[in-house]
Amino acid sequence: MLDFRLLDLIADLIVVCEPPPKGGPGHPRSELVRVIATLRRFLAYWAENAVLAKVHALLVAMLRGNPTLILDSCSVRAKRGGDLVGPNPTDRAKMGTKYHIATDGNGTPVACLATAANGPDTLVFERLFLAAFAVVARIRTAYADKGYDAERHRQLCRACKVKPFIHKRGRPHGSGLGRYRWPVERTLSWLLENKRLGLRYDRCGFIIQSLLQAGCIFLVAPRLVQEL
Repeated sequence: MLDFRLLDLIADLIVVCEPPPKGGPGHPRSELVRVIATLRRFLAYWAENAVLAKVHALLVAMLRGNPTLILDSCSVRAKRGGDLVGPNPTDRAKMGTKYHIATDGNGTPVACLATAANGPDTLVFERLFLAAFAVVARIRTAYADKGYDAERHRQLCRACKVKPFIHKRGRPHGSGLGRYRWPVERTLSWLLENKRLGLRYDRCGFIIQSLLQAGCIFLVAPRLVQEL
């Protein structure tokens, strides 16, 4: 359960990131602190204006930061199909969605993205890396498994003065993440504890991406308390 001070902080950040609503008839808007507890009905509006992505980035920017960046992914079944869905090659081609996250060395999620389960990991490395690099105070090393293996990704890291440790295909079995594997896997398991993420029923892509972003926000916020 999050401290109410953190809920207030998240609500204040949403006010900063959210465009002013247009006036009109109807009931006045609910207090944001109450809305945060029942995010779903606001997801469409917030997704259109990238509000949750901005809140996530601002919270991450408040952290002291860890110089290590770790990229990994996991797949879940999509019972009802919809956007960002494809046959999962690791689950007998069952339809599913893949969650990609970038965490710091402590396992704090600093960037995230949802794709179809059959989407190649190499296509999202640049987007995740640059999203993390834009908000994390300092990144010195980047770790990723062989799913993200591509020389252009190593070149991107070096161009940003980040030392890449991306596991190459054809090397001995293993993730290549070494001792940095458990922080990102622990974070993925925490995200999957959210029922809407652990087994996907929502058909709209913007909803699943927003839920993933919200899950990350509620993992970043407690980290701020530890640093106070």
